[in-house]
Amino acid sequence: MDGSESFDSTPFWRPRFARLCLPAAGVFFLVLVTVGNLPGLAAQMSDAFGDKRLHLVAYAVLTGLIYLSVNRRPALVAMLAVTALGALDESIQSLFPYRQAELLDLLADILAAGATVISLQIGSAAFGSFRAVTKS
Repeated sequence: MDGSESFDSTPFWRPRFARLCLPAAGVFFLVLVTVGNLPGLAAQMSDAFGDKRLHLVAYAVLTGLIYLSVNRRPALVAMLAVTALGALDESIQSLFPYRQAELLDLLADILAAGATVISLQIGSAAFGSFRAVTKS
């Protein structure tokens, strides 16, 4: 930097939210992977609720927790993080003989992340506009 460029001093994390949401996301992901790989339980849950529905809900929750934790480019960070977590989840499933990794599951995870990010972006913009109007 030559001094003429500006540096964004906005912190990457939202301190209050990240302190709560990131550990919650980590614990949620660990529970998700553990429960999802217990013999028989994953199949029972998929039969009861639908495999793709479970993926959509679980990864929407993860996306929301990550999105709320980030100050800079929360949509991009949440999408990348959830895509990586979905790929990790599918990779872990491939290690168990009674489970199988599926590309459609990963695509459901990414779809859930995308829909959640879009919803949160729209909600944030609407809330920001509402706050601006009510302040004046």
